Amino acid sequence: MLAKAEQKIRTLQNKIAGQQREIRDLRAQVKREENLIAERSELKAEITDLRIENKELTRANREHVERNEALQAEKERLKAEARARRSNSLSAGASLGRIPQSSVTRPLLKQQTS
Repeated sequence: MLAKAEQKIRTLQNKIAGQQREIRDLRAQVKREENLIAERSELKAEITDLRIENKELTRANREHVERNEALQAEKERLKAEARARRSNSLSAGASLGRIPQSSVTRPLLKQQTS
């Protein structure tokens, strides 16, 4: 009878040890899952931040493109205006029978440097 009681005690102790291992494993699993939940939450926040940053960068890029296009148009307008001025000054000089000033000064400069 004592042997049966000792056997029953060992069986119960083994059962308790197994349950304690199971509890430790479950606690470790819960800890891993909590860490994954926290990491998921951090990643969601980071994704939200990146989406906001992407919208801001897209808006800034759009503004830069618009500014660049406006500057290109202004540059082309100024080039056309300069061509028109040169054309007008050359035609005005020809209609008055004069030689444009720039044509006169260039040969003089060449003579002075020689």
